[in-house]
Amino acid sequence: MKNILNKKLIQRYSRQIILKDVGPIGQKKIIKSKVLVVGAGGLGCPVIDYLSRAGVGNIGIVDNDKVSISNIHRQSLYDSKDIGKFKVNAAKQKVKLINP
Repeated sequence: MKNILNKKLIQRYSRQIILKDVGPIGQKKIIKSKVLVVGAGGLGCPVIDYLSRAGVGNIGIVDNDKVSISNIHRQSLYDSKDIGKFKVNAAKQKVKLINP
């Protein structure tokens, strides 16, 4: 993702940009930011999802587990097609769909 706020990014993040405490400068900082999420399970999934939707530019994910059927109902990034995949890889694919 580029570090400038082009028309597409302004449209995507307009609800954040209009906030007094964020504005265009804050959104640029979010886009340039880096976050490491340790664990892509029950707590990590929504964190990864929300960070990507907020526009965080670089999200690192650490988890050595694979998606199992018992994860599907509570780990919102995964679906049945992800069973057997490493959570890190499945989460990366989903984030790319959210924030291409």
